[in-house]
Amino acid sequence: MKRRNLTIAICGLLALAALFSIFASGAVFAKNSNHSIKSSSSVTVSSKKGTATAATLHTVNVHNLPVQTGKPAVNHKQSLFFSGPNYAAAKKAAATNKNAPAGKSATADSLSKTSIFGFQGMADSASICPYFGGCQPPDMALATSPSFELQGVNTSYAIYDTTGHLVVGPVNDTTWYSVPPLPNNCDPNGPFLSDPRAFYDPNTGLFWTATLQVEAAAFGVGVNCPNTSIYWVANLNMSTGVMHVYAFDMTLGGTVNAGADYTQFGFSGSTIAFSGNMFDFTTGNFDFAEVQIANKAAMEHGLPVTSAAFVDLGINGVNGFVAVDTVQPVETETNSANDPGVQYFVNSFNGNGDPFGDDCFFTACHGFLVWAYDPSNQTLGGTLVDAPVGSPTYAIPPNADQPGCIQCVETIDARITGTPVYSVGGGQPLISFSLDTAVNNGGASFPSIVPGLLWAQIQVTHFSSFPNGNLYQSGYLYFSGDRAAFFGAMMQDKAGKLFMVFDTSSANLNPSIEIASRNSSDPLGLIGNVKFVKKGPSATFDSRWGDYEAASYTGFGSNHVWVASQYSVSGDWNTFIARVS
Repeated sequence: MKRRNLTIAICGLLALAALFSIFASGAVFAKNSNHSIKSSSSVTVSSKKGTATAATLHTVNVHNLPVQTGKPAVNHKQSLFFSGPNYAAAKKAAATNKNAPAGKSATADSLSKTSIFGFQGMADSASICPYFGGCQPPDMALATSPSFELQGVNTSYAIYDTTGHLVVGPVNDTTWYSVPPLPNNCDPNGPFLSDPRAFYDPNTGLFWTATLQVEAAAFGVGVNCPNTSIYWVANLNMSTGVMHVYAFDMTLGGTVNAGADYTQFGFSGSTIAFSGNMFDFTTGNFDFAEVQIANKAAMEHGLPVTSAAFVDLGINGVNGFVAVDTVQPVETETNSANDPGVQYFVNSFNGNGDPFGDDCFFTACHGFLVWAYDPSNQTLGGTLVDAPVGSPTYAIPPNADQPGCIQCVETIDARITGTPVYSVGGGQPLISFSLDTAVNNGGASFPSIVPGLLWAQIQVTHFSSFPNGNLYQSGYLYFSGDRAAFFGAMMQDKAGKLFMVFDTSSANLNPSIEIASRNSSDPLGLIGNVKFVKKGPSATFDSRWGDYEAASYTGFGSNHVWVASQYSVSGDWNTFIARVS
């Protein structure tokens, strides 16, 4: 689910615990540079600490969960997309944005066949999306071990072996987490859960999932129910089937009058982290970004936990405070010896613009924020990563074309969509991520402004009070003509090879899945070797296409990267899971 108002209102918060600020003098690397450049001015990055309530806990066995009975979709047009006319107008105007970043070299438009191994995942149906009897978009979660593939799509989970044989499921989210019934049957459809995320922890062999629950009139679900915002987080031992399930209250015991949207989920050696974009229960407008961090070892053993919570994340800029959204927790894909000892987060600038006065819609934004939570003192610090020369810019992209329809496949805004990953595989401690952006591809024919991907790696270290981030490298992946690239998700292996799965379509290409990669020895700023993972045999009739795709790592022994995304079949969405290394 994605909730977006073009003009984001920043509402005053209730009195929470102590405000702390970190003053960062953004020492950064310019794009493709090997030397440090000092920022011209200091900025103030801040958050507020909230008082989280203890999570509730229970245990289930996934092998005993009832499986959804297969039913064809009866209402696949039901969309989990909340937007207003201003957002639609901005997306249309993005196709002629003269301030869109200018690309230097379009990616080769390869239409060759691929030999990538993969298998069909879940597809839209009334069993996969029982709340609506079918839905759009899928929203992708993937966690892969050397033996199993755990996939989440929208409101269900399923587990396959690595040959594609179904082992568990599909299981509806409500059943997966054993969510209790709503009071007084206030919503006959039952609890509303969506937006799955998942990861596999190669150091412990456990699978983890996270899904949001919301009941609120302002969100259009559970309209007769008490306002509710819960993150359901679970860890699963596939050997035993035992799953410890936790429920975290995103309203912080009712001290916050807002509910979470857009599940974000990551981990470090000692922590589990999740975050959400908080929308006001009364007005429906965006209020702030909230992050929570919990003790991973306690959750692995099914012990009680109380998370640390932070709200109102942002930065002071030329026009005052800029509240940020989609502050993504990072997946730490290292062995225990290389664990950074902190939980990293990263965000781009988006609906409220950047601290330099750009709006990210009609004027391109630049810079990123990197945050680090230190479990030793339970503090969250942040820093601006931005080079005064050569910093990549980004702006909301137009929607993508498909056969028979211009600008009708959704591409989202300027947030980071796929879960970022921290790895030292290439010899550097790097956070890798991508985001959708408009790109001027220099085409002679309209449109020359196309949806593309800005990908980047930030080199990070952590000191006693704040993280230090340098822009190690970045680049754009985009095509010529009207061909679009959107919804990227990245993963790096132990040799530093970087992979990015993404969606693509054009007036001559149905919505399809591709993969790009680069070796650690390749020139900085370049990614290529583009291959099709799955071509869509038909155009889509869906008004939504996705919020995010997924990539996963099987661990340092097997060293395989798997990806999951969607493609169009008979006008609706289907998913595909593939091993790309």
